[in-house]
Amino acid sequence: MKYLSHNTEETEQFAYDFARKLKGGEIITLDGDLGAGKTAFVRGLARGLEITDTVSSPTFTLMNIYEADVPVYHFDLYRLSDMDELYNIGFEPAEKSVTVVEWYENFKESSE
Repeated sequence: MKYLSHNTEETEQFAYDFARKLKGGEIITLDGDLGAGKTAFVRGLARGLEITDTVSSPTFTLMNIYEADVPVYHFDLYRLSDMDELYNIGFEPAEKSVTVVEWYENFKESSE
């Protein structure tokens, strides 16, 4: 799916509406340059899943978990180079959670 947003508010609203359709078990990959709005998307997604935590980029932590009835596992693969590193930080998509992965396109290319 591709959606063109013109600002942060549109991105967050789209993600909020999109989140209302999620049940858990979904994996969402986000592509885009630095500052493209990936974290804004996750903020809207979290709000749509009734998560009240402050959403921040996992650039340095590599993974953020936002607990709720349908939790969100938010990964940033920018600094990782292989599958072992990915699984070492706790990557394991869960049936009852939504997994969001940033920079998947770079990781995928370096893992092939």
